[in-house]
Amino acid sequence: MNVFNRVVMVLLFLTVMILTILIAIVPEQSFRLAGAFFEWARQTAVNYNTSTQWPLFAAGRVLVSGAIALVCLVLIWLEVRKPRRKSIRVQKTAGGEAHVAIDSVAQRIAYNLDRLPDVVKVTPRIIGRARTMDIELLLETSPDIDIPAKTEEVLQITREIVEQRMGLKLGKVQVKIKHAPYPKEQLS
Repeated sequence: MNVFNRVVMVLLFLTVMILTILIAIVPEQSFRLAGAFFEWARQTAVNYNTSTQWPLFAAGRVLVSGAIALVCLVLIWLEVRKPRRKSIRVQKTAGGEAHVAIDSVAQRIAYNLDRLPDVVKVTPRIIGRARTMDIELLLETSPDIDIPAKTEEVLQITREIVEQRMGLKLGKVQVKIKHAPYPKEQLS
C-alpha cells in the first residue's frame, strides 16, 4: 500500500503542478478550454438523456459512479486501518528496549510443540498487541490422544516458551485440534 500511495501522490502533485503552471501562464485560454470541455460533457449528457437509450445511459452512470465509490471506500479503509504488528516488545529488559519478530515467536512455538508425542503438525497464528500477544494454535494430532491432557500440555509449554524463555507477555491462547486420519488397515 505504501508504494501505491507514493505513486498516487506523485501523479496527483504532477497534475496539480502542471495545471497551476498552465493557469498561471495562460489563464484565459485554460479557463476557456475547461469551459468548452464541460459544455461538451453537458451537451453529451443532454443528448443521451433525450435519446431513446437514456435508460442504458442512466444505468451506465450508476455503475461507473458505484464502482468509483467502491474503489474509493476500499482505498480509504486500507489507508486508515492499523497495520499488523511485526514485532512484540520484550518485557524483561534492563536499561534498554528489545523487540522480537512475530515470525520468530511462531517458529519457536511450532518447533517446540512439533516435538511433542502424538503431535503431527503445528500451525501457530499470532496476533500482536502493544505489549502482549494472542496465540491461536492449530494442532494436527494422532487420532487416539487424550484431548484435555494434550491441550493442557500444549498450553503449559506455550506459556513457558513465550513468558519464561522469550520474556514476552502472553494474552489469550486458543488451541484448535484436528485429528490426522486413522491409518487404513491392510487386508491380507
